[in-house]
Parts: sequence; C-alpha cells; structure tokens
Amino acid sequence: MTVSASRRPALLFAALLFAGCAGGKDSIDITKPVTGAEATNAERAYKRGINEKNDKNYVEATRYLEWVRSNFPYSQFSALAELALADMAFEREDFAGSATAYQDFVKSHPSHPRADYASYHVGLAFFQDKPSDFWLLPPSYEKDQTPIRSALDALQRFVISYPKSEFVPKARDLINVCRERLVAHDRYVADFYWKRSAWKGAAGRFLAIADTYGDLEGGKLRGEALWRAGEAYRNLGDKSSERKALQRLVQEAPRDGHRGEAEARLKTLPEAVSAPPAATEAKAPSPPASTDVKPPPRSDLPEPQSSTPPRPSPTPTEAQPTKPAGDAPR
Repeated sequence: MTVSASRRPALLFAALLFAGCAGGKDSIDITKPVTGAEATNAERAYKRGINEKNDKNYVEATRYLEWVRSNFPYSQFSALAELALADMAFEREDFAGSATAYQDFVKSHPSHPRADYASYHVGLAFFQDKPSDFWLLPPSYEKDQTPIRSALDALQRFVISYPKSEFVPKARDLINVCRERLVAHDRYVADFYWKRSAWKGAAGRFLAIADTYGDLEGGKLRGEALWRAGEAYRNLGDKSSERKALQRLVQEAPRDGHRGEAEARLKTLPEAVSAPPAATEAKAPSPPASTDVKPPPRSDLPEPQSSTPPRPSPTPTEAQPTKPAGDAPR
C-alpha cells in the first residue's frame, strides 16, 4: 500500500511515539511527569524542551514543552512553549496542524513580541500544503486550491496587521505567487467551459479573472480576460453583456491589442437592449442544451457562474472583504 505524502509526517511521528512507548533503555513515555530541576522551574523545563527539539527528539521535546504549558500557564515560557510546539509541527511537515497552532497563538497572544512571526507562519504553513506538481499526477492548477486561497487570505491579513514586521517582504512575495497559482486555476476552469461551449460559465470566469487578477502580467491579463468574456457573450448571443465587456476593455485596458477590434464591434452593437414584453418572454425558447455542461471529473471545479462578475479579492495592501456566496470553488 502506498502512503500519500501528506500522511507520511503524521505516520512518522506516530511511529516515533510508538517506538518510545515500546520499551528499551532509550524509551520515552510522553505521559511520564517531568522530574528533577525542570519540574519546579519553567525556564529549565522550556530550555530542556528546546534542546530536545533541536536534536529532533520530538516526543521528548513535546513532553517538556507541554509540561511548561500545563504547569506554568502564567509564565512567559508558557507562550514560548506554545510557539515552539507550533514550530515543531511545521518542522514535521504537519502543515495543517501547524497553521492551526500558529493561529491559536496569535489569538491568545496578539501583542506578544513574536505574534508577527506566528501570523506570517500561518500563511506560510498553508502555502506549504499546496497541491504538488508530481509528474505522474495532473498539474497543480487542475487541483483543489483551498490551501492556496487560505494562504493568500492569511498573508494579506498579516501584512495589514503587522505592516512593520521584518517578514512583510517575504509575505508580499508569497502573495504574488499565490495569486499567480490561483489565476492559472481560474484560466483552466474558464477554458474548460469554453471548450464545451458553456459560454455563460466561461464569460463569468473571465470577468472574475479581470476583476481579481487583472493587474498581473503588467496589466495585460485584464485586457485578455475582458476580450474573451466579450467573445463568450457574442457566442451566447447576449449583445448587452458583450457591449459591457468590450466597453470595459476600451476603458480599463486601452493599450490592449484587441482595443481597435473592440471599438469596431461596439459600433455595431445597440446602445441598449430593452427587455422583451412579458408575452414574448413567456414564449422564448429554452437555452440550448450545450450551455448546461457538467463539471469535469474533479471536485474542485465549479458550476458555470452567472454573467454578473463576483466581487474582486483585495490587492495585497487592502483588507480582505467577505466573499459572496457564488465565489470561486474551495
């Protein structure tokens, strides 16, 4: 049986714990109380735990650090022990567990001198849990992007909360990487709908790309996405929405290579399309079956979105707004 990469660290830690409880002269019982000088002194117990952690004796380190947290809760070393336990989970590549531990530290100690370190590592831990590009598997942009979205959200909140932190430059670099990964996924989804003539879903996804990631590639991505959204609406026969997309291209991406063609098309499109009478609307035919396309055989792909673009995500320097119900998949 093949063990997935994400479970190996947990299994390794469990094996270490089992080996420690199995007996022998070097056996470690994590439930055994701390004795000696460390039992009555928080600093000594904490330093012993850190030494064991540095030596990769994670079970023994956990015993001492948890002892500090449980028996000296009002000591300064209690918070340091909590942070060391989060670091230890990160070192063991338990990224989901370490992200939770770092989050708990920030909530419990928001004014601690190392709160910025913990806040940054929340995003870093989520990022490290990203989909892989192992050559035998589908490319990462086709997979669930939940860890990347969580990393982006955490890193943006960190930059806003701790703007003077020494980790801000690294966080900004990771924010850019996260956004590039997410737009690659959204392009994949948009192309999926496009290839299946699901024009409404494709248009909605391209508008989302323009709104959320339009500044990428030197701003070229906005013009490209708006043009393809207009093309999708043209194929759908929705002249009103096509006109809106092309007007946005001319206004928001004036240097785009499609601007001339967009302006020419705008001259052929009606200024406004009035709503049809109720009787005519009742007799209108149903949309072609080709617009109702089942999602690809991967759980992370969404149903086609509506023609109304979702609220854009914030830039790295803006606060994260509440996401609408129809936002991108998790």
